[in-house]
Amino acid sequence: MTRTFLTRLLSHDRVNSVRPLDSLSIAVLAYLALPNFIFVIGWLRWPFALFFSFLLACSFGTAIDWRQVVWRWPYRRSAGLTLVTAALVWCAFGGAGHFVAASIDWQTRDAVLGDLTYCDWPVSYAFREGVHYILRSAIGYFLPTALLAKALGIQVVDLALYLWTALGTTLFLHSLPLPQRLGLRLLLLLLLVVLFSGMDLLGALTYWGEWPEFPVRLEWWTRFSYPSLSGQLFWAPNHALPIWLGAALFYRHWQNPAFLPFALLLGALLLLWTPFALLGLAPFFLLSVLQYGVSRNQRISLTPLMTTILVMAWMGRFLTLNIDDIPATSSLQQAGAAKGFLSSYLVFILLEFGALSLLLASRLRHSHGILWISMATLGLLPLGVFGPSNDLLLRVSTPSLIMLLILTLTLFQPGNNSPPAEGSRPWLIVAMLSIGAFTPFHEFGRAVIVRRWPPNYERTLVDQQHGSFPPHYIGRLDRADVRLLLRDPAIVPSSTQRRAGHH
Repeated sequence: MTRTFLTRLLSHDRVNSVRPLDSLSIAVLAYLALPNFIFVIGWLRWPFALFFSFLLACSFGTAIDWRQVVWRWPYRRSAGLTLVTAALVWCAFGGAGHFVAASIDWQTRDAVLGDLTYCDWPVSYAFREGVHYILRSAIGYFLPTALLAKALGIQVVDLALYLWTALGTTLFLHSLPLPQRLGLRLLLLLLLVVLFSGMDLLGALTYWGEWPEFPVRLEWWTRFSYPSLSGQLFWAPNHALPIWLGAALFYRHWQNPAFLPFALLLGALLLLWTPFALLGLAPFFLLSVLQYGVSRNQRISLTPLMTTILVMAWMGRFLTLNIDDIPATSSLQQAGAAKGFLSSYLVFILLEFGALSLLLASRLRHSHGILWISMATLGLLPLGVFGPSNDLLLRVSTPSLIMLLILTLTLFQPGNNSPPAEGSRPWLIVAMLSIGAFTPFHEFGRAVIVRRWPPNYERTLVDQQHGSFPPHYIGRLDRADVRLLLRDPAIVPSSTQRRAGHH
């Protein structure tokens, strides 16, 4: 029985999960690595900057068997250009670039980007009682754009961030198990990706008792929320992109013998982008470790292992500065009434992922462990609350949602699955996905209908927060070891100084 369970747990997609490391894998890793090198060189004192730069560079050399890398792009030119076009159009409806109405959260993201552009690094917002209050969370996404804007001027920052976002989205789309040739199937599955969401419409109709007004946000129809992919891209690409890329890379390679050292380097690079990436991917990485223990088909080089340990230790100390100030509780305590919590919880898990997961379980002939982990993670996350908007729920859920998306895509790939005995087509899954598509349609509608507003890069993050120091962005630099590694912080210029040109 134990062997049977282990076999099902480690079952895998023999078409898409044993891929060798290829040009796409290296491109994704380079995309994730660039902000890390910028951070190390721009934020650390020079001896530590040299040390960590050398460590990361050595890890690239030892975590990847370069002789085994397949230097070939997995998509034909016409299909690849279609994915690039889709990414450019998709991202144009988000906040990066401000082509249409950005979500209100972009006021904060614009302030962070402006602070990183106008201020020397590390960015400090105040010096009180001998302690700097520094920017310290989820900044990897902004660093390449901020560095370019420092060199060329703030006028390029909008377009640069849009192109950087579109590049990450392009790499994500290329990393999915999509048809490699241009055709109707590729276009329909691309549409599935853009419109992938839980059935928020049914939840809204159930709880609100009426058809929701357009373009109201459907994703918060109850006290919980699992955002659609378009919602993640439009509201929080700084969290979404690294998690999307990490999850997609995991699915592509986790059964390849060369994956585990590669995964160690990947884990080290994700922390700067968002600490929620590793939290959400951890159960899947453990599955890879289990596979490694069972097969024992490759030794792990010491360098990527030590790099991961050192980077995680250092970034852990940096990212957890005064973390106790971030609100955390349980949903039961927050709800107050267990009866109301239970009913909303059950309806939420059924509509957001439960119904789809059960249908996938009945049809899939592979990747059972990935499906089980996704279901368990998504079922447990609503029990906790962390952050002002419950970032634990919104971000840590993303890897599991991406896995459900990928598993859904595999159902529509000919030859990848043994069909169920009755040979029926997955029409019920198509119907549920069609209902879920109302959520991203509302996001697109909001972006188009709401009046566009211009970004304000002159206002600091503290100004944007009405004088407060949000602990999920700003930390007290009160740890001696972190102060030792970091350069002396620079006080962020005020709006008046920015307008006067004193950067």
